[in-house]
Amino acid sequence: MKIRWVACVATVLVLAGCSSSPPDYTPPAGELVAGTAQVTVNGRDAGVTQAVQCNTTEWLTTITTGDQTSGITAMLSNKDELVTESVSINNVGGFTGSYTADVGGTGGAAQVGMTGNTYDISGTADGFNTDAPSFRVPGTFAIRVAC
Repeated sequence: MKIRWVACVATVLVLAGCSSSPPDYTPPAGELVAGTAQVTVNGRDAGVTQAVQCNTTEWLTTITTGDQTSGITAMLSNKDELVTESVSINNVGGFTGSYTADVGGTGGAAQVGMTGNTYDISGTADGFNTDAPSFRVPGTFAIRVAC
């Protein structure tokens, strides 16, 4: 009888342990959960997306967020140091435009840094507001993305 009781208690404990879900992951300060991006364009928070793809070939990393109707593509190089090669913004926060390193225009500059596995990309892009596509304007962007 004692053996049955111990087996029953052990079974109940195992089942109870399996039924609890793992705790939510909270990344360290300054980092995002892998596979997410937080985007701000011209001061407008475009929110957090989980539609993130990161592909690395040698020293070039291509990061895409969103989809064909609204999203961002950024190309980062870490050949000598971490630098932003280009950023393409497609209808995010009412703005469409691009930044390309070493190309003139009002695109300005872009910076990139890392905190853990989270890239922090910011700068200015040359483009247009989607409500007035005939007028070229600079736009600011801040992209935080974790691959």
